[in-house]
Amino acid sequence: MSDSYELNPGDLPRLSEGEPWNRLRPLHWGWLRVTDQIEVTSVDLPVRGLPLEFDGLVVCQVSDFHVDSEADLQRLQKALRKINDQSPDLVFLTGDYFSGPKSMGRYIGAVRQALAELNPTLGVFAIAGNHDHSSSFWTIAREFSRSDVCVLANENYSLELQGSRVFIVGVDDLWSRRAQPSRAFQGIEPDDCTILLAHNPDTAPYVHHLKPGVMLSGHTHGGLLRIPVYGSLVRSYLQIGRKFYCGLNRYKDFYIYTNRGLAAFPLSFRINCPPEVSVFKLTSLDGCGIENGLRSADASVRVDSGCPSARATNRWPR
Repeated sequence: MSDSYELNPGDLPRLSEGEPWNRLRPLHWGWLRVTDQIEVTSVDLPVRGLPLEFDGLVVCQVSDFHVDSEADLQRLQKALRKINDQSPDLVFLTGDYFSGPKSMGRYIGAVRQALAELNPTLGVFAIAGNHDHSSSFWTIAREFSRSDVCVLANENYSLELQGSRVFIVGVDDLWSRRAQPSRAFQGIEPDDCTILLAHNPDTAPYVHHLKPGVMLSGHTHGGLLRIPVYGSLVRSYLQIGRKFYCGLNRYKDFYIYTNRGLAAFPLSFRINCPPEVSVFKLTSLDGCGIENGLRSADASVRVDSGCPSARATNRWPR
């Protein structure tokens, strides 16, 4: 599913016939359509140790708003309406809400009001991205809390349901050198089920020993420029590999889902990589056919996504 602006070629600025870039108008229009289209991605999300009471819960994730203009704000508002349409139990926000202090100062109030419209049954949780610390994450956290968003900075939250519990763990940003995984997992036992929020997928090697149930990330914007089979044209800056740019991928004995984000920062356009709202149905990792960290060739998970990486991982890796 997708939601897009009412955009047509006539909306573009009029250029005279003599201007050489006039012939690039169709390409420009195509870029705008991909950049402003919002794709809703449906995924069965495998979580290690998930209690039966949490099986089937609907969770939405959105990331990398980079609200620096009115167009960015409108895109966020559309995404949040798409989230409410899913009637989620939980909503996760995984960082980079603004690109810098100037845009944060201008749009923080409008973003706070937009987030206040979210209505999940169990709560909204947020973490910081690298741009949030350069913008003033203290201000962002304060304003988000006014909209009943629980901000986790190297902290965890115990979510109880019918006598069982899952810990929502928020690890602070890796690039900003504020990530403290041991502190974030403080008080959590090895057998406890955790859903880890970490903006940067490269956080994975630093949390693996803490046995996360699953990890949700953003940061990469999906690679922005993607071609079939090859994937992103952007040179990989992830230490754990380019396949973690987007979608559902296995890292050792747990899974990472990387959301493509909403903004096209820093390029201002996307190719074959639309902005994304992720909609997860929680399911037990053991229930998918994997136990004790062993891979099963017969296990499968449903992924409905436009991301080549997600389609490539429609079956558990062999």
